[in-house]
Amino acid sequence: MQNRSANINHNTFNSRLCFKPLVMALKKNIAEGNPGMKKLYGQVVEQFESHPELLEAAIDLSALKHHNELIEELLSAVFPPTTSNFMYGVLIPFSNTPVYVSPKFKELLINPQTNEVKIPESPETEEIMQERLHFAFGLILKKYLGYNSPVTNRFVYPVHDAETGLLKYMEFRLDGRFIDVLPVNDLPEMPATILDTHSNRILTVAELAELIPLDKFVFEGVAVIRINDMTEQEVITRMKNRLLNNSLSDENVYEDLEEYIQTLIGLKDVMIGVTPFFKINDHYIYSEIHNTNSILFNKLEATDDKDEISDYCKLLFRENDQPILIDNITSKQLTQIQCLKYYHRSDAKSIIICPLKQQGELIGMLEIIAKEPGRLKPQHISKIENAIPLFTLGLDKSLEQLNSHVDSIIKKKFTAVQPSVEWKFTETSLNYIINLHKKEDAHIERIAFDDVHPLYSAIDIRNSSTERSKSIKADIVEQLELAQRTIKKAQSEISFPLLQEIEFKIEKYLIAASDVLQSEEEIMIHDFLTGQVASAFKHLHKSEPSLKYEFDEYFTSLDPATGMRYHHRKQYEQSITKINQTLSHYIDKEQVAAQKVYPHYFERFVTDGVEFNIYMGQSISPRKKFDEIYLRNLRMWQLALLAKAARLTHSLEADLTHKLRTTQLLLCHSQPLAILFRTEERKFDVDGAYNIRYEIVKKRIDKVRIKETNERLTQPGKIAIVYSQTKDAEEYTSYIEFLQSKKLIKSGIERHELEELQGVSGLKALRVDVNFDNINSINKMIELSNTTTE
Repeated sequence: MQNRSANINHNTFNSRLCFKPLVMALKKNIAEGNPGMKKLYGQVVEQFESHPELLEAAIDLSALKHHNELIEELLSAVFPPTTSNFMYGVLIPFSNTPVYVSPKFKELLINPQTNEVKIPESPETEEIMQERLHFAFGLILKKYLGYNSPVTNRFVYPVHDAETGLLKYMEFRLDGRFIDVLPVNDLPEMPATILDTHSNRILTVAELAELIPLDKFVFEGVAVIRINDMTEQEVITRMKNRLLNNSLSDENVYEDLEEYIQTLIGLKDVMIGVTPFFKINDHYIYSEIHNTNSILFNKLEATDDKDEISDYCKLLFRENDQPILIDNITSKQLTQIQCLKYYHRSDAKSIIICPLKQQGELIGMLEIIAKEPGRLKPQHISKIENAIPLFTLGLDKSLEQLNSHVDSIIKKKFTAVQPSVEWKFTETSLNYIINLHKKEDAHIERIAFDDVHPLYSAIDIRNSSTERSKSIKADIVEQLELAQRTIKKAQSEISFPLLQEIEFKIEKYLIAASDVLQSEEEIMIHDFLTGQVASAFKHLHKSEPSLKYEFDEYFTSLDPATGMRYHHRKQYEQSITKINQTLSHYIDKEQVAAQKVYPHYFERFVTDGVEFNIYMGQSISPRKKFDEIYLRNLRMWQLALLAKAARLTHSLEADLTHKLRTTQLLLCHSQPLAILFRTEERKFDVDGAYNIRYEIVKKRIDKVRIKETNERLTQPGKIAIVYSQTKDAEEYTSYIEFLQSKKLIKSGIERHELEELQGVSGLKALRVDVNFDNINSINKMIELSNTTTE
């Protein structure tokens, strides 16, 4: 079926002028016994009835000229004489053809060329036309289906004011009481209901047009129009909508707001600005995004200057909530009011500064400037009074968004507050706000989760401290030897007795460095090289041109920031960083998938290697029923992750500048425990004396040895699983066998008892070898890991 609504022409309603509905309404009022109505309009009704042609539809408008006086008497029932200075008129129904209009209506809204009402083009035009259609259908439904449709309609048109060059917003109130609806021929079949039978919703205009063809009806009578200037109310409404749905820093929003302020005060040549005074953690924040529309900050670049002027403005409005008006900025005022000079640099000659305060705190200022002296006056302040709270609202919303953004970054990068537990922090914060509002003794409730299952893993770089010491020692020895060669070359060309003493100390320190280098000796050598050696070499570099090349070579080989050799230690640190970054990227990527199985708390730490804690349970995710199957699933994921991580670091070994290997450790703790958020440390920790044993075990199993041997449990290329209960060993044995079938782990399982630790006994371990075969799959895994961003 063709969509009839698409073919509706808003300007081709079947409509005819007819005074009969208005006359009949008056006659009814008189008949109901209103003496005043009979006295005022009884004769008018009689005269109309004596001219039957005036009660007929589709009369010639030119014929009305002979009855102007009678028509005006009739219309005085609708428009009393006291309203002569207002805008009103009578139109042919659903057309722009006037029958009678007031002088002001004619001046502002009648096109002199066409003698029709001017309909301005605007984004709202189509919406208003749809309202017009809706009103027409309402009149039909009221008469023929008995619906209680309204007989009045309201819409707002933007009208260009030729005097100011700005827009005015005019409210058109359409009174349809004197419009009758008749079928053109036979009454077409009407729908039984205007509700959609499937959804029970009211049909749209387009759907009504399919069922009720407008061209089958004619609208007879007069449409009474009353017009009010709603500029101030409409502008305030539009400003509110713009600020509620958009950011104040949005350039398009700012342009609209400037136009709205111009409309309110009736001046097109003024400029507005909004200067925010945002503070986070008691520090001013000068964001380019938020300061782009500030006139005050437009001429300031240095942060110190902005801090100073921000403090000054807060002082200026500390005791004053009212706008400041300076209609003509003078030289004296420029010296008296510190901030004025910055507006003056933007060619301001007249200015209004409105403080924007939230709970007594100045969060910004609305600035209105004119480049002509005396342009802004006291009456303009009263015109913008209702707009000032909206700018405060918009600025407060922007500050809230900024805080939220900063908070989300902090949560992501630095703190323990993660999406899985964020609901708890939100709940606690809301309770605190409610208690504050009630003026109760408000305090932050403790944030804890009971009956959660812990999972702990550590991927450690074996002998990292020893390797670090070796790299430092190698750099020191190389620098001593380089200094020694430089001195020998210098002594062959000049006589400088101090060099002999330096050479003697170098030989002594080289002997000391050939054995284990103690920390005290390392400090002494460092002070010697950066002090006595550096001072002597710099002096000779300037005083002995013939030795310039040798000293340049020496200093070039050192790190400019520390004055020390930084080669082996750099290789070591680069290798550590590469391992840690690769592991972190890979674990984070895998963790995203694990969260989808069951939400849990996850925290990762990077030292010489990577370790991570997981806590899961019903209290962390109250909206998803917890089941032991989720715990077993995560334990399997944890073990598989360690195997894949070991393969990943193994594949890196060939590319590392410093050869390092990793060990993999997993702690199985079968008893649930409680965790508490430590506000000072901004992290979760176990809660309760009994649960402390878990933390003790975590800290001490890293270097635990196999019972009755000197062998450390953790070894490169292996995964160690520490447990205390037999059922835990059985559970992990099944996981190991599965991963062996997937070729991630080699066949065979080592079973060990562990030495007693301080405060901990009865620990046992399973240990397996990671399968490093199939290097192609390993490289593919690395490639996927490297695509993961931080």
